[in-house]
Amino acid sequence: MEKIYPKSKPPQSYLKDKQHKRKTAMAGVWILVVIGIIFIMVIVKFATSGGRSDTFSFNSFPGSDDAYQVAKQYVSPTLRSGKLVFAEDHYQFAKKSDSVFVIKSYVTSVDEKGEKIKTNFQITLKYNGGPKAVQDNWTMVDLKSDSN
Repeated sequence: MEKIYPKSKPPQSYLKDKQHKRKTAMAGVWILVVIGIIFIMVIVKFATSGGRSDTFSFNSFPGSDDAYQVAKQYVSPTLRSGKLVFAEDHYQFAKKSDSVFVIKSYVTSVDEKGEKIKTNFQITLKYNGGPKAVQDNWTMVDLKSDSN
């Protein structure tokens, strides 16, 4: 007749190994949670930026189009007419120094009598850094205008 021996307790190394695996798995879960939170923050930042790619770009020095868009923001309040039409494709651009830009163009407005008035302008802007589409990051150095 064969003897039946009772089951012995598992060795302590098995329990320690099981605890170590549980800790390692939990650390992996926490790392995935942190990566997920960072990913969500990046997506939210991109969504709130209006989809502009310059939000994440390190090459954010303004070009001629950026300077012209800001120039329109500075020129608009100086004209009395409500309806202004800027010459989007007809402007001259010059860079005086590292962050000083000169824009030369014209804007067409309609006065109270319905007559069109063409106003030529030359504006000098200094870029101070930051997002290039924000007017507060620019300083108007000079504005010259004459109406025809």
